[in-house]
Amino acid sequence: MYTPDAKAGLGAKYVNCPTLTLDRVNGAKVLADAKAGKMATLTLTARFERDTGKAIIASLPGKNYGTPQDEQVLIATHTDAMSLIEENGGLGVLGIMSYFNHLPRSARPRTLAFYFDCRHFMPGGEGSWPQFDYYTMHPERLKPIVATVGIEHMGGRQTIEVGSGGNQYVYSSESSENGGVITSLMDVYNNNIWLVEAIARAATDNHWPRVDIKAGNVGPGVNGWFQGTVKSPMNKGRTYRIPGVGLAGDRPGSWTQTHAQVDSEAGAHGFDQNYFVQQVAGLSQLAGELMLVKPLLIDLGWGTLKSALVKLRDSSFVTPRQATAHRQTLVNHYVAAFRHVESGALDAAKGTLNNIAGNISAWVVTDQQAALRALVDGRRAKLA
Repeated sequence: MYTPDAKAGLGAKYVNCPTLTLDRVNGAKVLADAKAGKMATLTLTARFERDTGKAIIASLPGKNYGTPQDEQVLIATHTDAMSLIEENGGLGVLGIMSYFNHLPRSARPRTLAFYFDCRHFMPGGEGSWPQFDYYTMHPERLKPIVATVGIEHMGGRQTIEVGSGGNQYVYSSESSENGGVITSLMDVYNNNIWLVEAIARAATDNHWPRVDIKAGNVGPGVNGWFQGTVKSPMNKGRTYRIPGVGLAGDRPGSWTQTHAQVDSEAGAHGFDQNYFVQQVAGLSQLAGELMLVKPLLIDLGWGTLKSALVKLRDSSFVTPRQATAHRQTLVNHYVAAFRHVESGALDAAKGTLNNIAGNISAWVVTDQQAALRALVDGRRAKLA
């Protein structure tokens, strides 16, 4: 990070401390030689240089663009990486832009706003430098945004270690269906049913061979265990607290021998063009669905309520031996309420939410009822 405490961000003090990074194999040799007391001379010719990047904001106007009724879907990527795989999000964004540009403006219900962010490789990453974020500098521009899509690291082929000691770094020759391409890691960060199902539809319809949707530690996974997180910084919704999804493909080389991306990822040998096209097509479908979805359906409060229900411990219930059945009933009622909203049956949704509130009062221990009822009340208020 070139800072005394290895932390970057607002107010950081930088020091002149050039760093040489070695891959796993060469690093092991240097460590062994150091332990053996051997001597070596490393000469690094370098300089510090102050550069100024530019964030590019572009719009594909929707039917209400330029009016108070305009709603937008923000699609973001970064523009400052050093390889074909890590830096192709911009090409994906152009693909989405080109697709929807074939539609007349009157047929685009929401404006597509495109954010080409130049802060990805600032020390500490863009999250450490909010003072240079366009939408932080112009918060009024966030008001029309109803959802976000993040795009980075697409079309990469899987890497494997072969040879003696696994010290050779090669790309898989398998087909995409047999593990030859990297996983489409999808970031949701909220337990919202519609967002998860929209990703599943896009992945299925566009034949993604490998996809992993993670909402983070907001509830157990489908098998009841800890659910990990895809930390896609390009999913700007996470930062702005707006509903959003993000694709962060697992870059070739991240878990293998080297991070020398100029050598290992810059060329076509690590790039699967067909997979790239499939991913862009799926993201275009997601953008299209987000141009149509009712904001009420993707409201983050739905995911917050679901997480609170599924994470209730057995000890949270008045009768712990019935906790499994009561928890499942609460979740079933929650899903039913959501489906009613999805179909436009708002009165039925209100009735089901009332049932949830009543069951919380009857089944959940007193000191945990208030927080749950507040979440239910928040949903009922949205339906008023």
